[in-house]
Amino acid sequence: MTNTVVVVGAGPGLGLALARRFGAEGHPVGLIARDGARLESDAATLRAAGIRATACPADVRDEAGLRAALDTAGPVGVLIWAIGPGSAPITPAGEVTSERAFAQVALHVGGAVTAVGHVLPGMLARGAGTVLITTGASSVVPVPVLGDVGIAMAGLRNWALGLRAAVAGRGVHVATVTIATLLAAGHPVGDPDAVASRFLALARAPERAEEVVGDLDEVRRLVG
Repeated sequence: MTNTVVVVGAGPGLGLALARRFGAEGHPVGLIARDGARLESDAATLRAAGIRATACPADVRDEAGLRAALDTAGPVGVLIWAIGPGSAPITPAGEVTSERAFAQVALHVGGAVTAVGHVLPGMLARGAGTVLITTGASSVVPVPVLGDVGIAMAGLRNWALGLRAAVAGRGVHVATVTIATLLAAGHPVGDPDAVASRFLALARAPERAEEVVGDLDEVRRLVG
């Protein structure tokens, strides 16, 4: 891993934990999210802990703004896409409209494609870089209550794994992290600090294509 680690979707839970974990390894971190005031507060907290952190506010649906935020963060060695499923209203499968589906795809897929497309040429030119794409259980298991999210998440995971194959042998590691559990402090599997350590381990293992946090079989059982 080289240069800055950028967390896109740097919320106060997993996003902050990721910044803290990667930053503890000596990497400067860039935080991208919509809430500039909260983001700067989180960056200040990280800096107080000795981590070089930069707040780069942006809405991932604003392509120009997202690219500018990535440029502000600096040369990106590790890009972590961590937009959660609750970042937009969620519609059950039986009530999905094309408008709702397109909105989720624009958020999760469009934003990721913009971010990765902006940093990937530099990574390929250097022959080094890591892209970690976070999805949810609905990227693998159809979850009726996550109808429109599932459309986007499944597409995002499919694209990420296809991109991994497309850049194979060129020094760029692309992998996915599927979150199939509750993320909460103290949770036996979904504690954000523990999950962040699994991201770090995946970033250090270019031979691995995917990390699953939680039990997809349990998700399948729950949804019947």
